[in-house]
Amino acid sequence: KMSPLGYMAEPKWKVSMIGPLLAVFALVACIYIGTINNGWSWFSYHPAAMVFAYVALAGNAALIKRVGGKTNTQVHGYLMSAAALIAGFGWYVIWSNKEIHSRPHNTSWHAWCGVATMVCWFGMAPFSYFALNPDSGYLKTNQTVRKFHSYFGRFLLALSYFTCVLGWMTMQQSQVSRVAFGAPLAVLGLFVLL
Repeated sequence: KMSPLGYMAEPKWKVSMIGPLLAVFALVACIYIGTINNGWSWFSYHPAAMVFAYVALAGNAALIKRVGGKTNTQVHGYLMSAAALIAGFGWYVIWSNKEIHSRPHNTSWHAWCGVATMVCWFGMAPFSYFALNPDSGYLKTNQTVRKFHSYFGRFLLALSYFTCVLGWMTMQQSQVSRVAFGAPLAVLGLFVLL
């Protein structure tokens, strides 16, 4: 059945076109972070991990889930779990980097949005596994829980993209660099979230 928006709103189109664009965008951003922008340092692994986790992995996981079916639901869970683990590494990098340089933690909107994202992400992951796993989830047929998971997941993904943009704006003083990161992420993000 075709949606009212036509072919471009269909989940398979998004997976085959937007999914690879998310991965390429994240890869280019990570290369920029580490090689063009002052070289790789311990800190560089923080933004690289977060962009890769939330844009490449979580974005594709959201697109794949919309195609439907048990296998796609399982792949969605695996990718989201991998995103959580990589984001956890990114959080460890920034925490340890602040400790190494004796800098205070959580002093910006980027930091507080990041904390909210991580807390929600790590709360949602185990709940989703135990409640919605297609094999053994105890609430897998509860439509209210599934709808909440879908909408809260979209909110959380939007928050993670917003946090990535705030971080990029902190690192990059050039308006060109800010727009080159923020504009494509906003467009790709809309395809993922809608």
